[in-house]
Amino acid sequence: MILLLDVGNSFIKWAWLDSAWPKCARKGLPTLSDADELLHAGEDIPTALSEAWQGLEKPEQVWLANVAGKDMLDLINTWIKQHWDCPVRIASSQPQSGKVVNSYTEPSQLGVDRWLGLLAANVAHDGPSAVIDCGSAITVDAIDASGKHLGGLILPGIKMMRDSLYTDTSEINKTADAEIPSGMLFATNTATGVEIGSLYAVVAYIERVVSDMQKVMGTELSCVLTGGDAEEVQPMLSVTLENNPVLVLQGLALAIQREMSA
Repeated sequence: MILLLDVGNSFIKWAWLDSAWPKCARKGLPTLSDADELLHAGEDIPTALSEAWQGLEKPEQVWLANVAGKDMLDLINTWIKQHWDCPVRIASSQPQSGKVVNSYTEPSQLGVDRWLGLLAANVAHDGPSAVIDCGSAITVDAIDASGKHLGGLILPGIKMMRDSLYTDTSEINKTADAEIPSGMLFATNTATGVEIGSLYAVVAYIERVVSDMQKVMGTELSCVLTGGDAEEVQPMLSVTLENNPVLVLQGLALAIQREMSA
């Protein structure tokens, strides 16, 4: 059994991959166990991992995709060494995997979560597709029908937008009433105005980018939404996007299977 880890700036997600499990018949993606997650931001990482993983069996090996920095990676590696003492493999972005070709001048500089998301999207959908990750940062990446990566876009995530206003302005403060009632358009207090305004900014951005991508490519795109804020964003979108919270883990599993079969 292989434990897969998707280590982001706010969450750690994990799922099990059994190399003997068949691929999903419908999409050709590796079959994973149900995923779980840990909100690690602001937590003592070793303690949080011990609480979250105390019931897990010892894996044969761990594969991880990390975008949370070297310090986080070191903490996770140390915990695994102390508690499981099993091999750890670190995924990285490659120039090419399967049909997907990395467009970055320096392929390793493309975030590994973005790269793995593209691998999974390419297998799951016929034709051109786009991955929109609504995490700590919001990223958009597109591939054409041949699998060529066309490039991507990055902007601050919803929380980062909100925090910049709460932190960098003197008259805007986060309060307990900063909630968004269902169907609310205009806020009647400043904090809720920040919450709604930032959400609309992201929704408008996604809809415009999807529209422009389809015009430039001259065809409809299969668009996949992922990331921690996807559930907040999706209900407000007027375009149809599939929400797949384990897209990166599926891409990581694909990368493993391709390496094992090479």
